[in-house]
Amino acid sequence: MKKFIKIGIFSVILIFSITMILFKNDFNFGENVYVVSNSKEENKESTTNLDVNVSDKKSENVIKNQPKKMITIFVSGEVNKPGVVTLESGKRLADAVEKLDGPTKDAELNKVNMALKVEDEKHYIIPKIGEDIKSDDDIISNEDTNLSKMDKENENKNNKININTATVQELDTLPGIGEATANKIVQYRQENKSFKSVEEVKNVNGIGDKKFDNIKDFISVN
Repeated sequence: MKKFIKIGIFSVILIFSITMILFKNDFNFGENVYVVSNSKEENKESTTNLDVNVSDKKSENVIKNQPKKMITIFVSGEVNKPGVVTLESGKRLADAVEKLDGPTKDAELNKVNMALKVEDEKHYIIPKIGEDIKSDDDIISNEDTNLSKMDKENENKNNKININTATVQELDTLPGIGEATANKIVQYRQENKSFKSVEEVKNVNGIGDKKFDNIKDFISVN
């Protein structure tokens, strides 16, 4: 009887062992949990990357949709269609000339910087071969000088300078009269006591008919 019991117990143990071996993968819960965990992390990382990509695309779209600043300039001289042209800020003179159908065959491009960045409300001149074009700064400087000279001449006309009493500094303001000639005028009147008439100033060395014509309306003797 005991022998049969031992055989039965041994058989149960044997069957259980065989069953465990055959179904080992189905009972490996640790591996399944581990795989599921990795999948979640990958999904999370994928979602994060997607959000970053969407954010970058939105930023790019915002930049692309921003309106570009436009400027307007005037181009004249040796261009096929001189005139006012509007283009994006940061463009070069070459871009502006191209929009005006390019330079003429007589254009002297060696005397102008076609790579220059153009500025709003400026005037650019494409010179002709053999022509010397002054820059805007030179033109403005000359205009300021001429205006200053005209103002000074108008002031002298309204307030004539008495060549018998004027200082060297006052005589120096007369058109065409420098400091050296002003000193000669003072020296002459000291030697001859005074000028009897404005025409007498022509006796001063360095003042001829032409220079006298320039100053006669601005001087007096009393």
